[in-house]
Amino acid sequence: CEACDRTDYQNAKAKYETQKERLAGQYKAKTVMFQTTLFLLAWYSLTTTLFQAVQSDMFLVDCKSFFNDLASFIQTFVGWTIDAGHSAAQISTKIPNAFIAGMVYWLLLILIVGICMAGTGMLAILIEIKVIELYKKNCWDVITLLMILTSVAIVIYFGESIKKVLSVNLLLLFVLSQGAYVGIRCYLKVWLEKRPY
Repeated sequence: CEACDRTDYQNAKAKYETQKERLAGQYKAKTVMFQTTLFLLAWYSLTTTLFQAVQSDMFLVDCKSFFNDLASFIQTFVGWTIDAGHSAAQISTKIPNAFIAGMVYWLLLILIVGICMAGTGMLAILIEIKVIELYKKNCWDVITLLMILTSVAIVIYFGESIKKVLSVNLLLLFVLSQGAYVGIRCYLKVWLEKRPY
């Protein structure tokens, strides 16, 4: 009868909904367990690799050299910016009133240095945002995590052998290898998307 069919349908639907919720809960629990295991493995790998890095004299020397060179470049850039500001502010010497000339000089200096520093800072932030977007779009997976950990381990454990063959900063080598990896992943993703099948 029609009432029996409706009751059977409602019972089957309730059973289906219950089973669907149970399976969704199991899937969520397994996903959380997988992500937790992956995080713990990554944390363990990273900490052991970093502890090894602290013990590697070659890697520590290259890290200090890398950051010293970076600080030196920033200091040189700031010096160039201040020199450019001083040069541009020399326009104020054509003003006959000394007080107004001094005010114009400092205003121009602060304006030019501020614009250059703000522009450089904004450019650095935009580049960082683009790199993060590229990572999230093309490389945000387990393969990338394994690639980062493998690259760090190779640079740290085989640093002395690498330095004998190549006279390159180990930290710079790691950064360049990550840049090459991201470039290859982006190229492969675009190439695979353009394939007709």
